[in-house]
Amino acid sequence: MNSSITFPAPAPTLKLVRPSADKWAASLADERRRLQEDQDALREREENLRQYEARLRALQAEIEAGRGGGATSAALQAGWEKLHRAREILEAEQNHLRVDRLTIREQETAVKRREIAVAEREMQVAAREAGAVAAVPAPTEEPVASEHTMSAVTRLTRAPFNLARTMLSGKR
Repeated sequence: MNSSITFPAPAPTLKLVRPSADKWAASLADERRRLQEDQDALREREENLRQYEARLRALQAEIEAGRGGGATSAALQAGWEKLHRAREILEAEQNHLRVDRLTIREQETAVKRREIAVAEREMQVAAREAGAVAAVPAPTEEPVASEHTMSAVTRLTRAPFNLARTMLSGKR
């Protein structure tokens, strides 16, 4: 009789590294703070350009009113060029600000989606771990007194048979 004894595979051990919720919250708060600072800086630049444009318009009004003290057409032309240049810079900054705002919204949406996905995965892993823990049979038999008095070699050689006997008694 060449019947081989097969033993069930050992249960897998689950070792998952999960970053703490505090780390996630801290990194999200840091990212939001940096984005807010960038947005504030862009708003300040936009306000400075608006003030500059207002000063140029006031200067132009003074020139047209004759308060400029005999302004030549070259000075008038230079003022207009400055005004047009300031307006171009303002429009460019507004476009950049608009793109930055859209990007920030997209990033926040992606972060929220990732938070939800991570929470779902953690719930699945916790459920899987709970199932794995519940699947492990509780020892029902009291150890035989003679097992404690057996030698280490005897216990080692009997261990596979004891395990198989335990597994078989648990399935019935």
